[in-house]
Amino acid sequence: MALGQRLEVNQTQRLVMTHQLRQAISLLQMSNVELIEHLLGEAQNNPLLELVEPIVQDTELIYQNGVKSDVHCEDSFVHNPQSSLLSGVDNFDQLENIRYEQTLRDRLREQILISGRNDSRTSISLALIDELDEQGWLAAPLFEIADRLGVRQASVEAALVTLQACDPPGIGARNLRECLEIQLRETDSLTAPMQVLTSNLDLVAMGDIRKLEDLAGMLHGALDSTIATLRQLNPRPAADFGKGVIQIAIADVLVNPDTAGGWLVELNTDVLPKVLVNEKYINEVTKNGEIVSEFISNCHANARFLVKAMDQRAKTILRVATVIVRHQNRFFDEGIDGLRPLTLANIAEELDIHESTVSRVTSGKYLYCKRGTFELRFFFVKGIGRNDGGKDIAAPVVRKRIRVLVSSEHPNQVLSDKKIANILQEEGVDVARRTVAKYREAMGIPSSSRRRRAHT
Repeated sequence: MALGQRLEVNQTQRLVMTHQLRQAISLLQMSNVELIEHLLGEAQNNPLLELVEPIVQDTELIYQNGVKSDVHCEDSFVHNPQSSLLSGVDNFDQLENIRYEQTLRDRLREQILISGRNDSRTSISLALIDELDEQGWLAAPLFEIADRLGVRQASVEAALVTLQACDPPGIGARNLRECLEIQLRETDSLTAPMQVLTSNLDLVAMGDIRKLEDLAGMLHGALDSTIATLRQLNPRPAADFGKGVIQIAIADVLVNPDTAGGWLVELNTDVLPKVLVNEKYINEVTKNGEIVSEFISNCHANARFLVKAMDQRAKTILRVATVIVRHQNRFFDEGIDGLRPLTLANIAEELDIHESTVSRVTSGKYLYCKRGTFELRFFFVKGIGRNDGGKDIAAPVVRKRIRVLVSSEHPNQVLSDKKIANILQEEGVDVARRTVAKYREAMGIPSSSRRRRAHT
C-alpha cells in the first residue's frame, strides 16, 4: 500500500465552551455572597448594567465561624445601612476584611486549580473543600460523599490526596491521627517512635509515658523530645483562618407551611439586587440611526445575557429545591427521623437535567425553614436496606440510632460494633459491623475498648 499525503474534509459535532456558556455555569455554582461580589464587578465594568438594591427581610441567616448566629441579614456587609450594596468600593472600608481577606476556601481553591492536571479529580477536590468542618477536617465519610457526587469512592480517595497536599498542612484529615501524620510527613518527622505516639494518642493524652516507651522499645526519657514535637503540631489546621470574620450564609430558598398542610417553596429574592439593562441609553444613542461603538455593543450584549442567565439560575434553583422539599417533606415535620434516601441522580432524572447541574445548584446554596438553615446538599443522604422488606432507611437516621445506643449503654455493658449491628438487625436495619464502625468513627465516638477504659 503506497503512502502519501492527501486532504480530507470531515464533518463533526462538538460542544464549544463559549465565554457566555462558561459564565452561565459559573453563575449557577456561585453562592449568593459570591454572586453579589460578581455582580458588583460586572456593574463597574459595564456602564449599561444597573443593579437595584433589594429590600431586606429580617431573617436569621448569618453564620459566624460555621455556627448559626443571632445576627440578622441587615447587619451583614450587604445590607449595612452605612454601606450601600451599589455604592463605590471606598464605602466598604469598615468591612474590608470581610470583602477582601482571602478565606481558607479561596486559598485551597487556588492551590487545587494550579496543581490540577486531571479535570475530574480537580472537580471532586473542589467539592471536598465544602465538606470541611470548622477544624479543617473532612466531616463526612468518603463513601457518603461518593454517593452524593455520583462517583466511585476510589475517585474521592484520589481527590482527597490532592486536597491533603494543600497548605495548611493537615487540611482534609479525617481524624486527629491523620491530621498529625500529614503534618509530620511534611517535615519528614514521621519516624518509627513518632508512629507509636500517633497510633496511641489516648496514651499520650493520659500521659502514660512508661507504656509508650515500652511500645516503642525505648529507654526512659528517650521519647521526651518526640512527644514535645508532637505537641507542637496543630490539630485544627483551619483555626487560624477567619478569626473575627463573619462567614455569611444567605438562604437562597425559603420553605414555609402552606394553607393546604404542605410546604411552600419560594426564592429569597430579597437578598440579591435586580439586574437591569439601561435600554434608554441605547435608544438615545441610536435614535438618529447612528451605529453604536463596538464597546457599547458588547456591553449591551453582555448585560442582556447576564439578565437572562440570572433568570435561568433562579428558575433552576427553585426547580431543584422544590423537588428536594417534595422528597424530604417529612423532615420539616419530624426532623432527622423524617429524612429519606435521596441522590443527585434522583433529582436529575425527575427534572431531566444532568447530575452535574444538580451538584452545582446544591453546592453553597441554603434553605431556610422553621428548623433552621441547611445547605441543599444536606438533604442528599445514602439509603440503607432493611431486612424486613420495608423501604430503605436514611443513613443519618441510622447514625442517630447508633448515637442513642452508645449514650444509653451501661458502663459495665459497653456495646461493641458487632453488638450494635445485631441490635439494628433486630430492628430491621440491614447493616454490617463494618458500617457501624464507619458511622461511629465519622461521629467521633470512641471504640468500645476506649469507652470501657473511660468508665473504669
